Amino acid sequence: MLEKLKQALQKRYSTKIFKAGQDVDQEKLNLLLETLRLAPTSINSQAWHLYLISSQSEKARLAETTWESNQAKYKDSSYLLVFCAKTAFAREDLLEIEELTASTRHVEVNEGRLAMLDNYVGSMSERDKQEWLKRQVYLVFGQFLTTCALLDLDSCPIEGFDPQEMDKLLGLKEKGLTSVVSAVIGSRDINDFNTLDKAQKVRFPKDKMITEIK
Repeated sequence: MLEKLKQALQKRYSTKIFKAGQDVDQEKLNLLLETLRLAPTSINSQAWHLYLISSQSEKARLAETTWESNQAKYKDSSYLLVFCAKTAFAREDLLEIEELTASTRHVEVNEGRLAMLDNYVGSMSERDKQEWLKRQVYLVFGQFLTTCALLDLDSCPIEGFDPQEMDKLLGLKEKGLTSVVSAVIGSRDINDFNTLDKAQKVRFPKDKMITEIK
């Protein structure tokens, strides 16, 4: 298992050219989505939402929000994924989580924990809270990329889009959401210039990136 994980991460790369018209294995897709549901978030906030888009016309419409170099990826991939954060998070959200926790574990709502979490979230400025909510999306997004590697799904993370335009086209403001990051999955094209045989993976050595304190 450890070697499989290492090999999967060594093999993964950001696919730059996708083969249009290719389907993703449904079993792999279902497993990918389930791993996202199981992803960790701070205080179990789960303050994110995913748009999974396979409609060709919708992918083309949303491609207008992204950089020109990314538009073909949006259009030719099997699925476009738009990861969103909640724009507000208050006591009612915390209560929903704690009620679900109590129901799942067959216990009473922990009022002490609810009060502690309410104080924690309430202590944030609105700006800090927005940043905190977006960071929760990236916790899920990291798991998305790792899972894609383990499932041998070609993927590419895409931050190069206009969030305001994306929010407008998907009607996110009215839903209390904002787009944070996008990605595409599908099958690499034979002409993809970023495959590892053409573009070797480049990473700094471990001792430059990690400081161990014993």
